[in-house]
Amino acid sequence: MKLVELALNGPGGEKPSDSSNILLGPGAVPVPMDTAPLRVAEPLEPFDIDLEGLARQGFFTPSDRPERLSLELRAIKRRLLRRLKFRKIASRRREPVMNEQMQRPSNLVLTTSTRPAEGKTFTSINLALSLALEDNIGVVLVDADLPRPKVLSHFGLKGGRGLSDLIDQPGDVHLRECLLRERNSPLAILPQGQFDGSAIDLFSREETSLFLHDLSNRFPDRLIIIDAPPVLATPEAVALAPHVDEIVFVVEANETPEPAVATALDELLDVNERISVVLNRCLVTENAIHYGSYKEYYYRHGRDKE
Repeated sequence: MKLVELALNGPGGEKPSDSSNILLGPGAVPVPMDTAPLRVAEPLEPFDIDLEGLARQGFFTPSDRPERLSLELRAIKRRLLRRLKFRKIASRRREPVMNEQMQRPSNLVLTTSTRPAEGKTFTSINLALSLALEDNIGVVLVDADLPRPKVLSHFGLKGGRGLSDLIDQPGDVHLRECLLRERNSPLAILPQGQFDGSAIDLFSREETSLFLHDLSNRFPDRLIIIDAPPVLATPEAVALAPHVDEIVFVVEANETPEPAVATALDELLDVNERISVVLNRCLVTENAIHYGSYKEYYYRHGRDKE
C-alpha cells in the first residue's frame, strides 16, 4: 500500500504560518492550500468464525479430523501444495516458490466447474478452512463469482466493498478496508464487492491482472483461493484463468454430461494447462473407501485411552 505524505514544511523546516503568503510568481494571486486531511483506509474489524454454523452446512471443521471429508481434503491439499511447490518451513508454515514468468509467488488458485451447483464454492471453502484451521497455512479466500456470490453467506457475514471495487477503482479503494480477517486463524476473505457493471468487462481489464499480481506479492506465504463462476455459465472463469498458477476444476459425479466437461476443459486448457480435477459427490461402495480404517483407528485409539 502506497503511503502519500504531504510536505508542508518550508526550506528551513518551519511550517508556513499563513498559506496565503505563498505566491506562484510575480503578481500572482495568493492561493490558499488545501488543508483537508488525507483519507486513511481503516482495516475492518476481525470476525469470529462460526464453526457450528459451518458444520451444520456440511463444511469442514477441526472436529472432523477422523471423518472421511477431512481425510479426502488432506489428499487434495497434498497434491495442490505439491503442484504449487510450497516448501515446508519453521512452525509448520509453508512458503511458495516464485513464478519466474510472472515474477511473483506461485500461490494463486482458481476453483471453477462446468455448470452451476456442482460444488465448486463448497470445495473452495472447505480447502480454505482445512488449510487454515488444520495446517495453519494462511489463506485468502476470494469471491470472484460476481453473478452469484455465496462465500459470505456461508460464513454468515455481510459484505461491502471488495474484489470488484479494488479492480474498478484502483487507488480509491484499499485492500485493508475490504479484507475480512478471521480473529483466531490465518484465514481472510475478500468479498465480491459492490460493482454492478459487466463482470466479464471488468475481468478483461488490465487492472485485473495487475491486482492479482499485487495480491500475490502482498501475501507471499498464503494461498489465494479464487472462487470463480462456472465455465459454461459465464466467461469470467476463462478470463481469470491465465493469471493463476493452478485451476481446481470441480465435476459433479454421475451428473455432469461428459461432452459438457470436455468443452469446459478445452476452454480452460486454451489459456492455462495447470488443471486438477476434483470429483464431487462421488458414490462409492463401502469396500472401496480407503479411509474407513483410519476413522476406525481414531475411535479405537480413543477408547483404548479410556
